[in-house]
Amino acid sequence: MHAESAADPGMLTYLTDGADLVPGQAAPRVGDPIELRPRRGGAEIEAWSAGGQRLGRLPPAERAALDGLLSEGAGSLRGRITALVPRPHRVGRERIHIHVTTAG
Repeated sequence: MHAESAADPGMLTYLTDGADLVPGQAAPRVGDPIELRPRRGGAEIEAWSAGGQRLGRLPPAERAALDGLLSEGAGSLRGRITALVPRPHRVGRERIHIHVTTAG
């Protein structure tokens, strides 16, 4: 996870295990808003689109970086998709990179 400048407080990270699209559902795009929500007793954080599509989850090692900002029952964090990066050999969906807003 990478810290952003003081003028743009937030963190850059990526999502793992991207969810498959349901027929008729729009593919995620750069600039789309996302919402991070804790799951499974707070041990995992999932990312969801504004339309209710599960996009993936944060890598486990990055969960600790958000402990003070996101706890189960305390709501969610907002962010945006910053990049869709193709996977090597076109295996699976693109890796989704996101910017998470850390200041209210």
